[in-house]
Amino acid sequence: MHGTENAMSGAAILLVEDDPDDVRIIEKALESSTVPVTISTVENGVEALELLDKAALAGEPAPDLILLDLNLPIMSGTEFLTKLRAHPTLNAIPVCVFTTADDAITIRRAYAAGANAVVTKADSLVGMSTVLNTIVEFWFKVAERYSSD
Repeated sequence: MHGTENAMSGAAILLVEDDPDDVRIIEKALESSTVPVTISTVENGVEALELLDKAALAGEPAPDLILLDLNLPIMSGTEFLTKLRAHPTLNAIPVCVFTTADDAITIRRAYAAGANAVVTKADSLVGMSTVLNTIVEFWFKVAERYSSD
């Protein structure tokens, strides 16, 4: 698939977020997306890596995009990114980091660990909808779609 054909098909997003309020806001914001999205949610990096490994072993496609919170229990978002980028088969999945932090050090660390983009969380549903729809437009209509095969 290529170009506009690609944009018309749905997209699979893995959301790695432990805050149930943020999960609801993100799911709600993506309901109005111009690209139909399927969202799978896990609460931390350990669960995310397990889910990705199970899917890969079963021959299932990797998600088209991972939305990653940095502040997670058990395994931080930065540690998850480092492990994902070292993974032999899943290392190229696009990752967009969502964070409440807007300081240069946190942002630089996320990019250094392998983030494709770092976005500061908006503080309203309208703000989040705008940000998320921009991300979806870019990753699924403008950029070439990641393919694990």
